[in-house]
Amino acid sequence: MLMDGVPLLYEVPPILHQLRAVGVEMHYHPTRKYLRCLVIFFTFLFFMLLVYIPMFHSVRSRDDPVHAVSIAGWAHNRSRDLRLYVLPDNATAIIAQPDLCGQQLFLLIVVCSAVTNFEARAAIRETWASVASTSNNNTKTVKVAFLLGDPDNSTLQEQVEEESIRHGDVIQEGFIDSYNNLTLKTVMMLKWVHSYCTSAHFIMKTDDDMFVNINNLIKLLKVKGGPGLLLGTLICGAKPILDANSKWYSPRYMYAGRVYPNYVSGTGYVMAADVAQNLYRVALRTPLFHLEDVYLTGVCARKAGIRPRDYPGFTYGHRRMDPCVLNEPSVITSHRVDMTEMRKVWTRMHSPSLDCTAFAASQKPTSKASGKKVVSVRRPGNRCV
Repeated sequence: MLMDGVPLLYEVPPILHQLRAVGVEMHYHPTRKYLRCLVIFFTFLFFMLLVYIPMFHSVRSRDDPVHAVSIAGWAHNRSRDLRLYVLPDNATAIIAQPDLCGQQLFLLIVVCSAVTNFEARAAIRETWASVASTSNNNTKTVKVAFLLGDPDNSTLQEQVEEESIRHGDVIQEGFIDSYNNLTLKTVMMLKWVHSYCTSAHFIMKTDDDMFVNINNLIKLLKVKGGPGLLLGTLICGAKPILDANSKWYSPRYMYAGRVYPNYVSGTGYVMAADVAQNLYRVALRTPLFHLEDVYLTGVCARKAGIRPRDYPGFTYGHRRMDPCVLNEPSVITSHRVDMTEMRKVWTRMHSPSLDCTAFAASQKPTSKASGKKVVSVRRPGNRCV
């Protein structure tokens, strides 16, 4: 009850929703603000972890062999001492062909071939390798041989032995024939040369999807050949590929460097006899690396003090399968050659009616300075030259 001049003993309390409004203004709003900040912070942290963790494992796998993706057949804890596999003091060849080289051999061409590639070897024998059996070139004898591994299959092995008896040009060593064993295969080639073919002045290594112009190669070696020669398509400044999905993946436990030494492409290169012997000796004391051209013509060549050199007649690319192109004096190799196509172009190359006059004119633009014709043979870009 109200009384004049007397203060009220109590007041009517504020309306509840007014108090809540004041509470929200004074207490609840700052709390919601802090919560919002925390949510943003933890969301940001979560996304940062999503990015960082894969990067951490990627870097860790590159530098830590335990966590790196292994090369098939060459895990980080497997010995890469080549002497354990090459057995330099033992005879390891399944098919040795000890009489293949003979006494006077100018050039030996060894084609590294997969066991199952019977058709590729047949096509090579019928085409560019047929020159070797007829080439004398002033007593400059040439032989072509095919190097195989062990198929671990009795049926395939019987077929290989029949092929060897029929043609006498198959060399077979006792290792599993696989892509990641190509280094082992090439070192086995050097072992065979060391054991059975010291009479050869030059040795060429190539693959069974290659075309080789033997006559042009002989002419080249007569001019540029000599001790210390290691010649092919020079590759400079190449970096190891750390992507495990790549065919050329190179984990750090296999190769710790950031850049490969200069090397020549394994699709086709030629070396002098002294280089073959030196590379073989150095390889026996150098840990295996599965990319054979990098290993042998890069890592081992550097250790041996051998300098790989470039010549544009070699290429790891595919040239146009035109008889006039392949008959160019500067052409030595072409890569990724289809065997059916090879047979066709080989027939055309040796046809009496072949006329390359128009082709030669188109490939020899006139030099403004001299007025002379300049030959231009194209191949894939190369930062070395």
